[in-house]
Amino acid sequence: MTSKLIKAAQAKEKNGEIHAAIELYKAAWREDSRNIFLQIEIGNLYASIEDYEEAAGFFRRSHYALKDNSHVIEALSFCLNKIGNAYFRERKFDMATSAFEEAISYSEHNASYLFNLGNALFHQDKYNEAIKVYEKSIKLNEDPNTFNNLGNALQRIYKTEEAINAYEKALSINPSLTHTFIQLTHLKQSICSWNGIEGMFLKIKEMTENKINGKISPFALFSMPEILNKNHLNVANAWLEQSKIEILKKSDFNNRKKITIGYLSSDFRLHPLYYLIKDVLINHDREKFTVKLFYSGLQDGSDQLEEFKKISDAYFNITAMNDEKVIGLMKEEMVDILIDLTGYTQNSRSFLAAQRPAKFHINWLGYPGTMGGLDKKPLYDYLLADKYVIPDSEKSNYAEDIMYLSGCYQPNIANRPSLRDVTKKDYGFKNSELIFASFGQSLKITKDMFSVWMRLLQKVPNSILWLLTTNNACETNLRRFAKDEFQITEDRIIFAKKVDFDEHIQRHQIIDLFLDTFPYNAHTSASDALWAGCPIISLSGETFASRVAGSILTEIGCPELIVSSIAEYEEMAIDLAIHPDKLSGLKQKILAQKESSNLFKPKNFTLDFERKLINLMG
Repeated sequence: MTSKLIKAAQAKEKNGEIHAAIELYKAAWREDSRNIFLQIEIGNLYASIEDYEEAAGFFRRSHYALKDNSHVIEALSFCLNKIGNAYFRERKFDMATSAFEEAISYSEHNASYLFNLGNALFHQDKYNEAIKVYEKSIKLNEDPNTFNNLGNALQRIYKTEEAINAYEKALSINPSLTHTFIQLTHLKQSICSWNGIEGMFLKIKEMTENKINGKISPFALFSMPEILNKNHLNVANAWLEQSKIEILKKSDFNNRKKITIGYLSSDFRLHPLYYLIKDVLINHDREKFTVKLFYSGLQDGSDQLEEFKKISDAYFNITAMNDEKVIGLMKEEMVDILIDLTGYTQNSRSFLAAQRPAKFHINWLGYPGTMGGLDKKPLYDYLLADKYVIPDSEKSNYAEDIMYLSGCYQPNIANRPSLRDVTKKDYGFKNSELIFASFGQSLKITKDMFSVWMRLLQKVPNSILWLLTTNNACETNLRRFAKDEFQITEDRIIFAKKVDFDEHIQRHQIIDLFLDTFPYNAHTSASDALWAGCPIISLSGETFASRVAGSILTEIGCPELIVSSIAEYEEMAIDLAIHPDKLSGLKQKILAQKESSNLFKPKNFTLDFERKLINLMG
């Protein structure tokens, strides 16, 4: 009987009737349960129809009986790897990890399985574990993609120089890895390692103008000079195209009495976003709006994270959810307007908008640029901006329609620290020293702008430059550049330690002139400086990111501090530095304007914002 069943199964298999063949083989196996080769054949057939869970079960039983059978070991490992990949796509990273680990327990020298395990660990923020696994994989096979992902993990734990080495190794194996080249350039900027950087910028500029391959991370470009709005749009469009997503048509929604706003972000935690958006969420008119937060970031245990949960009408942690589940959740929660506060930054879930979970989708605040589109359909319907950051002349270089607010697009919290009396001596400076400062990320400091700052130190006696501490490599590189290129001694470049928010605000009062960065302006840090009465000189370019500080200065009534060229920037900075009466006048003006302008009045901001949303909903 068994042989007849096997022959019948073989005939079905030959005709492509795999499910029928499996059932016949199973019947034969029930009659001859010790026939390991029947189990193997059933496993093979399940694998052929991509039912890897079932296949793995049969191969496990076969392996128990045939410990050293290479075919069984290979087949079982293959199926487990496939299972892990499926879990990975569903964002079930812990289950993917288990599957990959089991595969490796049978095939410990498979570099590909180790690479996949490293990726699963990376997506659970287990960076140290991921690094060890990537390094094991590399010992077996020096694959450039593994070096790239090793660099990504090293970057997350701030081992910047080691990450750079990993990216350089990847490029030495495969110079055509565009995403690796972009990351390398971005990372070199973050530690102010400028050797050969001009050539890298030129190459990237060419990449953004010619046929785009979709591997250029849009966010990485904001700090790179000579990138125009049209280039940003090219890159964002290509980023969408390579993602293989489809942007659906707008969904039909019935208007409801109350408008439900869904805020999407990976930064509802201890993050600069807190100091911008918190009061908007609090001040929303709950008779007209319901506010729901969808969080895709780290569980950092911060007070700010807990506060975000409390000030919303509903809070959802979507970090571990796949896109399908999140879309279903947003529809179930009847989101009318989805507002993305993250964009293409870390832990982005911006592609959710392609599935149209809401009636309208808005890009705002977290990402200073366009999110792009496909086939003349934007990923986001609107970009929330103001007339300064996006002049009418530049609207065509954004995929989204521009929704203009009446004033500055950037809100602020109202309850900022009251200013105390502080002196330069309180922070270790001499009262006679003139303090230039810039408290932005090191990533924003370009060679050209830092050179301007060094010329200011040369031309203004008894002046110092106060920067925010970031990493040891950056500090070493900046001081070396200052000494080698401008003969500026290291005691004239001071790095401020990270302190709590109150102390951070207070120390701005001793700054004589805040020097903005370009092409990536100060954003939240510009508002911090102005709250303390600190004058900011800012260079505005064409791009959104290069016009933010200009927008903030315009809102507070100090457009005279905005310049349009590096030469004008340097000239104004020197003029203000050598005329303390002008600086004093500006400080007094800023403090007075702070009271009368809307920059720190989130209630007024929210009213204007809500009017725009109500008009949008019709």
